Amino acid sequence: MKKVVPILAIMTGLYWVIKGYAYGFWVRNGPGGGFLPIVAGLMAIVFSLAVLWKDRKEKTPSDFSWLAFLPAAALLGMVFFSYLVGILISMAVYIFLWLKLIEKRKLSSSLAISFGTVGVIYGLFVVWLKVPLPKGLLGLL
Repeated sequence: MKKVVPILAIMTGLYWVIKGYAYGFWVRNGPGGGFLPIVAGLMAIVFSLAVLWKDRKEKTPSDFSWLAFLPAAALLGMVFFSYLVGILISMAVYIFLWLKLIEKRKLSSSLAISFGTVGVIYGLFVVWLKVPLPKGLLGLL
């Protein structure tokens, strides 16, 4: 199981590199739309190969914990929840629950960090840059 994640990362990196070329790596003396996917894909491939190379001589299976997938599952939950209540409320709930339940932070610091983060994101994107953030089906924030 320890080799599955790097192999999946290599396949994902290859996909990003292949699809990135469709957008153009370098267009008119500057980076094109495919620049970042290609660079990120190449980095995923290189780092995954490094992990596989490092673990190539390991014969004993390592202990696997399904808790390793908790961050990805929580992030997916936040994304799906954002379709209902909007990205800002979803992000605040995600950050608060992560800090309170996983990191075991105090209630006051969890609330302060979650609302502070969402406040900075709101101020940066909505107020300053005038970027409309997804509001979800309920139309909140």
